[in-house]
Formats: sequence, C-alpha cells, structure tokens
Amino acid sequence: MTLEVRLLGKFIAHTENNERKTHDLKDHIYGTANKAKKFADKWSMGNLAYISGVLHDLGKYSDQFQDYLKNNSSGVEHAIAGAIFAKNDKSIKFSNILPFFIAGHHSGLHNLSDLKNSLKEKANKDFVKSSINNFSNNIKLDYKDDENINFDIKNDPLELEFLMRMMFSSLVDADYLDTEKHFDLNKYSLRNINNYDIKKLWKKFSENQNKLMKEAEDSKLNNFRNNIYQSVLNKAAQKNNFFSLTVPTGGGKTRTGLGFALKHAKFNNMDRVIVVIPYTNIIEQTAKTYKEILGEENILEHHSNFDFNENEEKYNKEKIKLATENWDMPVVVTTSVQFFESLFSHKTSKLRKLHNLANSVIIFDEVQTLPPEYLNSILQVLKQLVKNYNSSIVFSTATQPAFGDRDNFNGIKNIEELVPDTDNLFRNLARVEYDLTYIEKKLSWNQVAELMLEEEQALTVVNTKDDTKELYSRLSKKAENVYHLSTYMCSAHRKIILNEVKEKLDNNESCYLISTQLIEAGVDIDFPLVLRAMAPLDSIVQAAGRCNRENKLKKGKVIVFTPQENKLPKGIYKTATDKSKLFLNDPDQLLTAEIFLDYFDTLYKDVNLDKKKINESRKSFKFREVSRQFKIIPDDTVNVIIENNDIVDQLPVNLNIIKDKEFISREEWRKLQPYIISIRKYKVNDLLKDGMLYELLEELYVWTGKYDAKEGIILDGYDFNDYVQ
Repeated sequence: MTLEVRLLGKFIAHTENNERKTHDLKDHIYGTANKAKKFADKWSMGNLAYISGVLHDLGKYSDQFQDYLKNNSSGVEHAIAGAIFAKNDKSIKFSNILPFFIAGHHSGLHNLSDLKNSLKEKANKDFVKSSINNFSNNIKLDYKDDENINFDIKNDPLELEFLMRMMFSSLVDADYLDTEKHFDLNKYSLRNINNYDIKKLWKKFSENQNKLMKEAEDSKLNNFRNNIYQSVLNKAAQKNNFFSLTVPTGGGKTRTGLGFALKHAKFNNMDRVIVVIPYTNIIEQTAKTYKEILGEENILEHHSNFDFNENEEKYNKEKIKLATENWDMPVVVTTSVQFFESLFSHKTSKLRKLHNLANSVIIFDEVQTLPPEYLNSILQVLKQLVKNYNSSIVFSTATQPAFGDRDNFNGIKNIEELVPDTDNLFRNLARVEYDLTYIEKKLSWNQVAELMLEEEQALTVVNTKDDTKELYSRLSKKAENVYHLSTYMCSAHRKIILNEVKEKLDNNESCYLISTQLIEAGVDIDFPLVLRAMAPLDSIVQAAGRCNRENKLKKGKVIVFTPQENKLPKGIYKTATDKSKLFLNDPDQLLTAEIFLDYFDTLYKDVNLDKKKINESRKSFKFREVSRQFKIIPDDTVNVIIENNDIVDQLPVNLNIIKDKEFISREEWRKLQPYIISIRKYKVNDLLKDGMLYELLEELYVWTGKYDAKEGIILDGYDFNDYVQ
C-alpha cells in the first residue's frame, strides 16, 4: 500500500445508527479512502483518491466537532480543515487540486477564487489547528505518487478541470456509500455493487437477437436489418474509440446499438452501457425494449417522468431507486439534460455519478439534437472520456452531424463509421418520396388542410404551437378524427392522444394528426402521408421517419412546404432552417447520408459553438459559473400542475398534503411529472392576476384556467407562444 495510515484513540465520524453504534472515524476514513481508490484506479489515480478519502474528514478531529457530535452543540465546519492540510503538504503530488474536492465534498465544487479566499481566511482558526494537531498525532502519512498517468494536465487546463470533476465524484460517492453503510446497512446491501456481469448480459442479448432473426419473416427490410446488425457487430472487438452508427429509420438502430455496446464492453472489460436520449418519449420506448431483452433488474431508466412500478418486486424497486444516485447499473438509459447537466454541474448530488462514466460505452441516440451553442464544451469533455478514462462514444442517428476535426472546427480526429456504404444503404432503405414543390409557393392553412385530406391518414408537423392551433381549427371543420399534439398538453395527455392515433392507424380508420416537432425523433408511429413545414434539414428527415415506417407501401409521400405566415422559433432553429434551403434542390439528395455532413458543416460555420464561453470558465476553474451557464433547457419557466381536466380522474398525489407540509418529496415529484406543463416566468403574474393559476409552493403552480381534452390549456386572448414553453 502506498499510503500508511495509523490511527489511535477514539474519534467519531457519525452519530449512533439504529443499533446505537457510533461510526468510528478510523473506520470511516479507511472505508471512504478504499472505495475512492477503487473508483479512481480506473484512470490510474487511485492513490490520489485514497489520500483525498483520508483527508476529507480531517476536520472531524477537532475538539469542537467531537463536542458537537457527543453533546449536540452548535455545528462546526469540518471540510475546510483537510483542504488546508492538503494545500500545505507539498510532499503530495497534486496537493494544489486536492483542496477542491476535500473542501467541497458536502457543499459542491467551489470557484477557484472563492476557495482561495476560504483557505486563507480559515487557515488560522482554532478548529483547524485543533484538527490538524489531533490528526497529525494519530496518523502517519507515507505517500507515493500514482504511476502511469497519461494526462496532459500541465499544458491543458481543461484536462485538469475534468480530472478534478472525476476525482471529486470518486470521493463524494465513496463518502456517501460508507456513511450509508453505517446508518442503513440494509439499504447499502441493496445496491448493485459489482454483482452484474457484462459478459452474461451480452450472451443474453445475443441469444435474444438470434431468436428474433430466426422468427422474423423473410423480407427485404429484415434482410437489410440483419446485414446492418452483423456488419456493426463485426467491428465490436476493437479498443475504445469514437464511433458513428448511421442507420436510416427502420434499420434496427436501437437493437444494433445495444448489441454493439455490450459486445464492445465485453471485449474491453468495460463496466456498463449508458444510453443518452434527447426526449423522454423515446427513453420510455427504448428502456421498455431493453428490459424485455435483458430483464428489468439490469436496466436503470433515469429521467424526470420515470415512476417506479408499484407492482414491481420491492427488492428491485428499491435497488433501482438507489442506482439513480450514482448509476451503478450495467445499462443506464437517461436524458441528454440529465447527462450533460451532471457533467457540467458543481453539485455533489449530480457529480456523484460521474466516475461511473469511466470504462463505459456511451451511446448518444439522435445525436443531431445536441445543442450547437454548447458543442465545443460537449465535444471537449467527450474527448477526455475516450482519451483518459477508457470510455467509448457511439453517435447514433439517421442524420449524422459533422463532428469530425477540420479547419476552424476543433472536432474529433477519428470517428469510425460502423455501417458500411451508408449512402447505398440509405437508397436501398428509402421508404418515401419527397415533394419539394411547395417550398417556394407558400401555402395557407386551408391549403395544407386540403393536402392532408388527399389521404385517409396524414400527419403534419409545424414549427410553433400557434401553428398547431391554426391548422387544427381549420382541419377540424373539414374532417373527423383530427388530433393535436403540443406542449399545451401535459405529457400524460399527449400519451393518451398518441395511443388513440396508433389505434386508428392500426385499424385503418381515418386519422389526422397535427403536431409540433415533439413527434419527430423516435416516436413509433406510421402515416402514409407526412407534411413538414420548412425546418432544419435534420428535422425534415426525422419527420419523414414517421412516414411508411413499417414499409407497408411501395413509397410513402413527404411534402415539405412553407406556410404563408412562416413563424419560426428564434435563434439556432431559424438559422438552421435558412441553411436547409441550400440543400433542398434535389429530392434524391435527401436519400443520402452524406448530405447531413455537408449541412451540419455549413451550419456550424455560422453558429457560435461556445456561446456561453463555458470552456473559458472551465479553464479558470469557475465550477459554479459553469454550472450556472450550462442549461440545455433555459431556466426561464415555472412548473404548472394540470389538476382539473378530463384526462385524469385524480392526480396520483394529494396537492393539499403538499401545500400543508410546504415541500414536495422526490417520489411525489416523479408522480406529478406527467401532469406538468411549463409556463414562462415573466408571464406568471399576468396569469395569477387573471385567476388562471395559483401558487402551491415557490415556483410550483396549479392551473385553474380552461383545459380542453383535445387542445390542452386554453388561453383565450393571450399569445400562446409567449406564455407556454
């Protein structure tokens, strides 16, 4: 062991547990240090993690803290003492970064300037002197540096900054786990700590896939799916890297991606597969598929809408709840928001899971949805995970963005495409024909409605919620079975509408759906005719993925049109829509994979890819500033619960109980998620004044205005787009 620790005397780390036993500080230090070392050994920094575990609770050696624990006197800060000790012990390599994760192991990572001030201000405090004195009398440190370190942390501050995040994560999770073991051994025992086997999961998946292939009918589509699967899986036995999985709609991307990830993880002795998906509706579909193949006990579904099945075996239910804290599961399915806002957070609760990204295969599904204004910071961190933490990244989509390294774009040098001859594949799997004649001659909503009525079943995707209202109003006067989908409706309502639409489609009944772009990526729905208002190129092709999805027709039809009142969301969406026009001269171009690399390359040249200057803040170690700046979903809305409506007889949570106790639990929040819409903050006072909602808790409201079973919230006399996110 490179670090010798000798402890004498009796110091307490934590108060009595249910068995009336206190937590000996020696045991807690050993427990935390050993766990942290195990986590950080994955990137050859285990010894530094060990010393952080030994020093993290040094402040508990103070007479004041021991008095606080034994006599329940006023609280005493303890984290800063270990940080001061580490800073002053120059025998420890990287003693300059240890204070960050020791000082922040409860409160989160601090900005460099704030930490410096705190270390200076408290260096001579009595409790710090007492801590260091007692600690030094009880512990002898014989420290040896970590070896085989490949980090370029002297020349690259971004590499150092991300290392600090990973080391912090190792310490925080180790501390939480060791403390939990003391206070609740039963809970600790439920955790899925290293009792799963990726090799067994790969075997389970492979057997399921072989069975599926044998039972599938002999069709052109299934033959293509099988060929894609075999070609991709043949490339799994190689070292960690960046990969792209470019598969057109209907090509079996979901299963092929998981198969590659499991086989690749098996070959490289990796710990887990993490699947990052932009939308919760796709997550629910994907997680359902994975659970059917690998078993519920092996899949962690982590997003805001997920609710634990009350009928699920209690053991699995509790185990999965615990796994959301640190992602210690073999397969994790989560949102882009959850993933990236954890990566760039300063908070212990979010960063705790970060170390489990190391030695993992990470699939980014529908990767084209990554926000361009954050792309520089996102790609920089992903490069770190591949270079230094033995992770592999898979970019999965039908519309592959241009992430390759080139002039004026600091991208990724080598991304290996897993699918051979993608352009030929796209042409062979083409299920639709594009009609681009309505781009230049603008259409009224009545004209769009008439085009929809040329088929018994049709979908139109528009750019704004106001447009859905307009077209829905016109079409409802001309036809029956007209449906509307937008964020004017809570997600529980949208799910009901989608199920009704699918039933109509399956029964070959007439059915017309008008939706915003939330229908586009990954929603398993199939129309013979799709109309798409002029939009970013990838959105047009994603909408086309809802046309002839099951290949029942020789060719489906996709009409791209420009509305007369061509309202577009501001910012990047409008810029991308304008760029799309350059690539819509030839319908056959849309049947190639190459067009998207050209399109995204053109788009990225005109967009600020680090709009919030996040990498600059990272270079200055402004952790809290980075956390504040990195928001995939703008923090300009409040949550509004839809209570009184025709969609649900009764909410799963009693709002009066929440109001009386003045807080909402995590479990209650999960249950309410499907019944929540987002309202812009700056419009809340107007709606309060007009009696449209009331405040339940701070920044949590309840809707009291009209809510329609077809259209969602009704805002008569208001500009809808100004009010609803």
